[in-house]
Amino acid sequence: MPKNKQYTKEEKKFIKDIVDNAPKEAPHREVESLGNMNFGPYVAYFKCHDSLINGLRRKGDKLEPGSKNSNLAGILSDQRGYTKEDKEWFIKEFQPYVTKYITDAVHYVGQELNPKTHSSKFQLIDLWINYMKAGEHNPQHNHNGQLSWVIYLECPDLTEEKNKFKGTGMGPGVIGFHYGENHRPKWAEHTYKYDPLASHMWIFPAQLRHEVLPFFTKDKTRISVSGNLYLTPPNQPSSVKPTDEELEGTPKDQYKQ
Repeated sequence: MPKNKQYTKEEKKFIKDIVDNAPKEAPHREVESLGNMNFGPYVAYFKCHDSLINGLRRKGDKLEPGSKNSNLAGILSDQRGYTKEDKEWFIKEFQPYVTKYITDAVHYVGQELNPKTHSSKFQLIDLWINYMKAGEHNPQHNHNGQLSWVIYLECPDLTEEKNKFKGTGMGPGVIGFHYGENHRPKWAEHTYKYDPLASHMWIFPAQLRHEVLPFFTKDKTRISVSGNLYLTPPNQPSSVKPTDEELEGTPKDQYKQ
């Protein structure tokens, strides 16, 4: 009350009633959340079926060791490229995972799936298998195409080596994904690391930078499969990208009388 002001009896009672009836604590309110913004790359984690894992391993073991080394970024001694027949088999096994990725990626950005515009059909650009040994690694890089993946067929136990690691880096044998620039504070951190697990897979945008750090446990091999694809219109079947030789031969064959 203002100083030196003379209140009537009724005014004093009115003011007292207001003070006495005022809430002692802030009232409880139900807060309605309207959602959040999901932005940045959609990176999806999958458990793979045995038919995919076993087929890739069986077919990969038959390939020529090191046949893909000159085409890849990895500092690895044994990277092998799958045959066209292998790739055609892979498309049938892999299609459900691409379909699931596209569906979830559309929902991730707050959209509804429209089969006329959101296609899960694809053209497989390439497919290869890596046999990673102690001391080898994949430096930070990205891929061609729109989507890439890494499927882990076999992962050695690195528990002892990881327990001995005392550094501030990501640690031995991990895969790291990098998005944007290196920022502070913590919420803007741009690197995420994961320990590979057999029979599991990551699918991610092909331009997302990633790397695989070396492990140093002797006589151990990690076996993984990676590849790239382009999405195609929904009315086209998924297919293997034609080789340059096949593309050169197409017009001649097409117009042959």
